[in-house]
Amino acid sequence: MSSIFDRLNSEIDQIGDRVRNAFESSKLHVERSRLIGLRSKAAYKLGMQVFKKERGGEPNQAEIDALFAQLDDITAKIAKVDRELDEVHGETVSVDEQPAPPAETAEAEVTKAAE
Repeated sequence: MSSIFDRLNSEIDQIGDRVRNAFESSKLHVERSRLIGLRSKAAYKLGMQVFKKERGGEPNQAEIDALFAQLDDITAKIAKVDRELDEVHGETVSVDEQPAPPAETAEAEVTKAAE
């Protein structure tokens, strides 16, 4: 009787771990999407400064430098979130999962269609 409860408890723990991993993954995906939005806005502003310069206007060099720094910072944060996502997904792989077996090579016969 106790083995049934032990097995049930083990299954509940596994489900809890999966839910935690799914929640953490979702949270990280939301954060990554937010950062990509910020990166897009900064890239747009930088593009407008370049456009202004190409059209003979006077770009604000301090703003350009700040935008480059902001883009570098956001890119580093996205890379960090990507590493965290890899860790979360890496925890969900179980030992019994194996890659697909290699495919066998096949020979093809080439024929000309009758005209």
